[in-house]
Amino acid sequence: MKANKKFVDEEEAVSAVIGVILMVAITVAIAATVYVYVSGILGTSPDVTPSIQFQKDNADKTLTVAQADPLNLDWDNINITVDIRYSQIDAKWTATGYTGSSAPAAWGQVNAGHRLEFAAACNVTFTWTPTNTLLGSWEFTD
Repeated sequence: MKANKKFVDEEEAVSAVIGVILMVAITVAIAATVYVYVSGILGTSPDVTPSIQFQKDNADKTLTVAQADPLNLDWDNINITVDIRYSQIDAKWTATGYTGSSAPAAWGQVNAGHRLEFAAACNVTFTWTPTNTLLGSWEFTD
């Protein structure tokens, strides 16, 4: 009987208000964890990288779109990097190292037949911006 009496005599405990606050905090933490887990599973579908095929003509220093996915494929989602190889300054431009009246981003959708002309020997790289995926890389020589 003495062991039971020890618990009755001690009056140290957490107050009811603090107990309720702790239970609410634990419940909110568990709910947030479950939400983050479920939203990761049910989130939006990942961006896919389109398939684009180019035809290279080294003599004319041109790349022509031979075939492109029928997705909503816009030039402004494609990062074009041109590395001029034989210039005195190893400059890199984005969507500018070709001859033409307008940048590809102004062309709208990617269509078969679009042609990019390059003025000098260079390395050209196309990257799909939404997924940062390499679409292709070509080298033009003199």
